[in-house]
Amino acid sequence: MTTEEKEKMVLTISQWRALKNMNKRQLSMKSGVTEKTIYNYELSQEYIQNANYRTLSKLANALEIKVDNIFLGDDSEKPKF
Repeated sequence: MTTEEKEKMVLTISQWRALKNMNKRQLSMKSGVTEKTIYNYELSQEYIQNANYRTLSKLANALEIKVDNIFLGDDSEKPKF
């Protein structure tokens, strides 16, 4: 997979965590976002759709991706893995 293809990938936070070999605690420590918030974002798209952009930015930075690479909405097809 090319770098360009990877940059276009849109995955859920839990899928990004798995690709980066991180658990919720590690992501929490690296991002400064609580484990509970990460849990909620992974639990339901409703939580992430109502998320603060700054929080999503912290998670994206910790995962070394762009916010656009995080699956956010019902209008796009959820990745199948």
